[in-house]
Amino acid sequence: MTRPFRSVYRSIGFWSTALLLSLTLISCAASHATSGSASGSGSSYAPNPSVVSNVQEFDVDGIHVIMRQSTAAPVVSAVLFIKGGEVAAPPEDPISTEYFTLNIVVASGNQDLSKDYFQRKMVRMGTSIRGDAGNDYSAISMECTRENFDTSWAYFTGLMLHPAFDQVEFNNFKRSVLIGIAGRDNDPDVYSTFEADSIYYAGHPYGRVLSAEDVNRESIPLLQRRFSQLMVKSRFLLSVVGNISRESLTKKIEETIAKLPEGSYTPVTVGPPAKAFSPGCYLIPFGRPLPTHYIVGYYLVPSKGDSDYYAYLRLRNFFGGFVFNHIRVEHNLAYAPNVDDRNGETSVGIITLQTPYVDSAIKLIYRDVDFFQQNQIRPSAIREGVAGWATRNYMNVETTQSQAVYLGQAELTTGDWHNAFFDYDKLASVTPEQLQAAAVKYLRNFNWFVIGDTSGIDRALLSSR
Repeated sequence: MTRPFRSVYRSIGFWSTALLLSLTLISCAASHATSGSASGSGSSYAPNPSVVSNVQEFDVDGIHVIMRQSTAAPVVSAVLFIKGGEVAAPPEDPISTEYFTLNIVVASGNQDLSKDYFQRKMVRMGTSIRGDAGNDYSAISMECTRENFDTSWAYFTGLMLHPAFDQVEFNNFKRSVLIGIAGRDNDPDVYSTFEADSIYYAGHPYGRVLSAEDVNRESIPLLQRRFSQLMVKSRFLLSVVGNISRESLTKKIEETIAKLPEGSYTPVTVGPPAKAFSPGCYLIPFGRPLPTHYIVGYYLVPSKGDSDYYAYLRLRNFFGGFVFNHIRVEHNLAYAPNVDDRNGETSVGIITLQTPYVDSAIKLIYRDVDFFQQNQIRPSAIREGVAGWATRNYMNVETTQSQAVYLGQAELTTGDWHNAFFDYDKLASVTPEQLQAAAVKYLRNFNWFVIGDTSGIDRALLSSR
């Protein structure tokens, strides 16, 4: 489970294994293709189109449900998305509260079972239940075998209906988060992302960053209050994939979470941060000498569902391949330069590299920007590589959990679950004019963040585009 979306906890390395990964890694890895073929690889929403016909959308007592029945799948995955995320959190609460709340709830069992029994039973069934918070939405997810679905569903929904907040789990989790924060400044890679987020999103709903002061303010009563605010049906979107019928799922919902209060929820509108509309350069010293510079570049990109999305997606494949080949292969200035993006209500393109030759690397990136803005790519070149790229992406969504996550994400972020499914024809039919227009529109207003010994770096160069 994005970070659509970006999570405030990314910078300290507290990603939950599968759920938060799915939440936050909606963005696609850039192509490392050669500039000669200009084909690429990445990751995006890309299930087989035949899946579309098996998806059902319905409501159960005020809970919106998206379900795909897969009779061949031995695993059932359910994700309860909770609308709002950290951007909807009360401003007076610590930014870490929702993150703490969902992690402690899923680790504590419920009021009807002891924590030890709950955890032993989960291990024996091979069931996993995870919770985590993101910027635009949070989630509680479950994965289990079909034969253990009835018991697993009871445990999954029991957390929501009768939550327990175990003091030992709370103390251990709090200690681990504080250790992570204390070590944040020791890792230049983590620190560069933390500083980039703090500066780029300053004054924006995504701009609240985790601090030790936040964590030290956390308490069990605060978590209990937040959980009661989250557990209202108006904030729910349930996405389920596996060998279960609509009738069976409807009955289980009616007997459990449909009994929760309706509540009220007003969507939060999130626009781009102010810094997305002008270039910038931020030279940030590190606490000890480094053998290289850590560079992060942010720029505004379209979100999934935007009319420019597929044109930019194909552009990013080309652009990422050019950046990698020119910086790594031809000039050996950096080992692994990468072009990526972080998708959410507002999305950001991300360029990362480590090099002692900052000015030279940035000049090569700007040269590639000029190429795409001033030239049109042949239609045949645009189509080349799309089939292979799509095939690799189809493989990324073979699991029931990935399908449940992508269906829910698309519904929440674009308003239509159909956008979860990669449209091969739209990507292959991007025109040279659309690709060039996307380059002109989005490859601009770069904000660069450089960590290390920043003496001698040409600030004017970096902030020129």
